[in-house]
Amino acid sequence: MADDPFFAVRDRAYALAGTGRFKRWDRIAYALQAEGFVKSLSARLHYDKLAVMMISRCCDQARARA
Repeated sequence: MADDPFFAVRDRAYALAGTGRFKRWDRIAYALQAEGFVKSLSARLHYDKLAVMMISRCCDQARARA
């Protein structure tokens, strides 16, 4: 389970959200694909509604700090 690439994409999504450069999850998904993550991984993350909510919240918090 620790070798599951899903966790790498999820961790990177949180890292990107924390930069304050993104307003929405869908922009992070595009950035992940641009970094070379396969689309199926971001799609899998997209269907994890709790993760998307938390990533979006992280975006809001990071932008509020900036």
